Amino acid sequence: MAEKEKSSKKDVDALLTEVASAAGVPKKTAKPAATVPAKAAPAAPAMAAAPEAGKKTVRIRQVKSGICAPVDQKQTLKGLGLRRIRQEVVRPDTPALRGQILKVRHLVEVVGE
Repeated sequence: MAEKEKSSKKDVDALLTEVASAAGVPKKTAKPAATVPAKAAPAAPAMAAAPEAGKKTVRIRQVKSGICAPVDQKQTLKGLGLRRIRQEVVRPDTPALRGQILKVRHLVEVVGE
């Protein structure tokens, strides 16, 4: 039974190789295993609260409820991380974030930049 599985696996591998070469897909090469140093430094904790130096951030506060807002605006509030009135979040200042703020500008205010 084991021989039959081995031979079928070889057949499948040969077939996959043939199909890949016909499609022009480059062959995958095995990557060498990365060597781990004997004394690895412990991983640094995630710094979610402290933004990186030089990166601009925006502090956003929700000032109105999103209950009567359309679904897409409710989803935008959720995407910003806002759940209740007077809640503030700090986010990196990106064009995408500015677009989200623009979409719900009547529900939020930019407290600080």
